[in-house]
Amino acid sequence: MWTKRATKLDKLKTSVKIAMVGKYTGLSDSYLSVIKALLHASVAMERKLVVEWVPSCDLEDSSAKETPEAHKKAWKLLKGADGVLVPGGFGDRGVQGKILAAKYARENNVPYLGICLGMQIAVIEFARSVMKLRGANSTEFDPATTSPCVIFMPEGSKTQMGATMRLGSRRTYFHVSGCKSAKLYANASSVDERHRHRYEVP
Repeated sequence: MWTKRATKLDKLKTSVKIAMVGKYTGLSDSYLSVIKALLHASVAMERKLVVEWVPSCDLEDSSAKETPEAHKKAWKLLKGADGVLVPGGFGDRGVQGKILAAKYARENNVPYLGICLGMQIAVIEFARSVMKLRGANSTEFDPATTSPCVIFMPEGSKTQMGATMRLGSRRTYFHVSGCKSAKLYANASSVDERHRHRYEVP
């Protein structure tokens, strides 16, 4: 089986470019599990994976003034990609750049995958741009936001260090029947999914 997969990989000619937008782009091992998942998916779809590393800070407006060449290069890589992936991470450095990447993907119908923090980014961008909630934010970045669209889990502890993530299976109920989320699960009334996070969309 592995020999067949390796042979298949070697014969792939049509490429798929994925823009990996993050703040640790200089340390590709930081996203190793994501890269391996992308590689397996691309082989299954008979595409040769090309990962374009896009430092999220370089997408920000301030970068256009401070480091114009890096800014130009980052946007060129983003606009040349077939898909955009914003992986997990902590802290608010580069968040604005990630929001700009999510906005670009949404407005240009480019496939976007947000993992952990990347999902928060997509929710924030949608709330600001589409729902017109100007101050929309995650309480992780702005605890005093007037439009919290991502919140710290109600059952979580803000004082205990470590072992505070929601882990494993958790049941989620669909309060609106026929909504898009429910349709993804064949209009089920609830779904059990694996979790590993501290924040959630209320």
